[in-house]
Amino acid sequence: MFELFRRCSLLLPLMAGLVLAENAPAANVLAEGDASGAGSPMDEVAIEAAAGADARRDNVRGDETFQATYACADPSGNAPILCKGRISQLLPELLFSLSWHMDEFGDRVVGKVEIAREGEAEPFQIIEDAGSRAAEAIPANGFELIDMNFDGYHDLRLIAEGTAGPNVLYRNWLWLQDQQRFAANAALDEIVSPEFDPDTQEIVSRWRSSAAEGGVDIYAWEEGVPVLIHRETDRYAGPSDCTRIFYDRIDGELLETGTGACG
Repeated sequence: MFELFRRCSLLLPLMAGLVLAENAPAANVLAEGDASGAGSPMDEVAIEAAAGADARRDNVRGDETFQATYACADPSGNAPILCKGRISQLLPELLFSLSWHMDEFGDRVVGKVEIAREGEAEPFQIIEDAGSRAAEAIPANGFELIDMNFDGYHDLRLIAEGTAGPNVLYRNWLWLQDQQRFAANAALDEIVSPEFDPDTQEIVSRWRSSAAEGGVDIYAWEEGVPVLIHRETDRYAGPSDCTRIFYDRIDGELLETGTGACG
């Protein structure tokens, strides 16, 4: 199956960031009524968050400056989707074969993913139930190689399912360098439309629950699990009447820390 990679003369660039909104991290807004001087509760939260980001950067094991390159070829007939890319400049190029079928709703369903190293005929890992469903117009079901846990090695993700509005769910597999394999991460799968900020070592999720409510969540990695550390929720009572509510994780619990006008 992987011999097809050697015969492909043209690989189409993958369109990343399919339905994500803006790439900028959430704005840092002080809650209304909080003191702006040093020592305020919001200042203490910000200082703690910055220290936590520095500590997470110290735990990077790979090359966090590496930029992954990857591409997928359109399948011929019912043949698997073939993708290839690097997750580290120190590791060989990886070859991905995505088996798929069309469901009764006209969506492409990716079931099995076989992964091999460049130059090797047999896959070193087979993901039997990828659980990816996306519109046929979305190239390769949103295949991406991206460093999601900021360890210097790029990871694998596919769209799990598309939904109305900005909320998109993904199936995610993190590269485990010590085991030389990809491992699913159920907690990361639950985060909608995640964006990964290597500078702050945080995950930004922009979501909408209804026409009257939406917001931004920020997660940090703790012991291999993404943990919600900050939330900003916008609630609309009318076209020009919106309140932003701030929450922060304090002593292990997400607490409301203030309100203000929507920006």
